[in-house]
This record gives sequence, structure tokens and C-alpha cells, in this order.
Amino acid sequence: MAEDLGSHPIRFAGHERGLNMRRIVTTAIGIVLLLYGGVLAVLLVVAVVSHSGWFHGKLPPDTLPTTASQAEDVAFSVTSNAGCGNFDNELPPLSPAAWQFDCTIGDVWYGIYVYGGDQPRSEGLAQLQADGRPYVANAYYAVTAVPYGPSKDEVLNATPPPASIMDPFR
Repeated sequence: MAEDLGSHPIRFAGHERGLNMRRIVTTAIGIVLLLYGGVLAVLLVVAVVSHSGWFHGKLPPDTLPTTASQAEDVAFSVTSNAGCGNFDNELPPLSPAAWQFDCTIGDVWYGIYVYGGDQPRSEGLAQLQADGRPYVANAYYAVTAVPYGPSKDEVLNATPPPASIMDPFR
């Protein structure tokens, strides 16, 4: 009775002609996986490009930051220009308009302070001056040598502290 319909009947696995169900399922799954992979790749590219936490240094060091993310970008630019390693962005903010970060060059630790305005900057610089540690201040950021690790004695015992320790940030 199926022979009377005027077209070729659908035949399954084991027959010479017709559709092979295994091939249909395999092809369909392959197409779905390819599309799924393509969508994931596009989403990953969009996320990487739009999420500022994944790429640092978009902002020049002389930028006035208004958010923690912008402050992090400024600090990363500063540390990148100085050749710092081990950039640490996990430190708590000093205030809603002042942020702190760390990096190292060799065995010397540095604190990077980024300020979101003139008042936080002046308060931060006054504190750095009161601490008596060497520091470099430009625009809305300051960098100081942190008395920690093998360089602690060099930073704390020198009077005044050696200016050369701040050379990478001048």
C-alpha cells in the first residue's frame, strides 16, 4: 500500500536507499553543538570587551576616577608603566573616593593610592607625608614604598629614605 503513493518510501538503517536515522541524529546533534559553540564564543568576546575588570590599563594615569573600576585601571596603568609585578587589586577601599592597590618590583613592595577628587587626594598625601615614607604623587594617584619583607630595613631605617627606591614611578 505504501508503494502506491508515488514516491520512494522512507527506509531506515540497513537499506541501500533512503534516510539513515543514525546519520540524521548525528548531523542534528552536530549542528546544535556548532551553533551552541558559536553563541558561546560570541558571548565570551562581548563579555571580555565590555567588562573592564578583565582588561586593565584602559585609562591613562592622569585620569580622575569616579568608580573603583576606574581607579583599578588607573593603578594598573601606573604599575604597568613602572614595570611592577604581582598587581594586587583585592585591598579594601580607603574611602568611597580613595582606593589602594599593591605591586612589587623585585623585593620592594609598593602601595598605589588612587584618589577620586581633590579633597581625598590632599588627605591621602598628608597621611603619606606624616608616615615619613618616600612617595611619588602625580595627578590623582600616589605611590609609596611599603615597609615589608627584605626591603623593610632599607625603607624604615634610612633617614631620609632613599629616593632611588621611588625611581620607577618618577
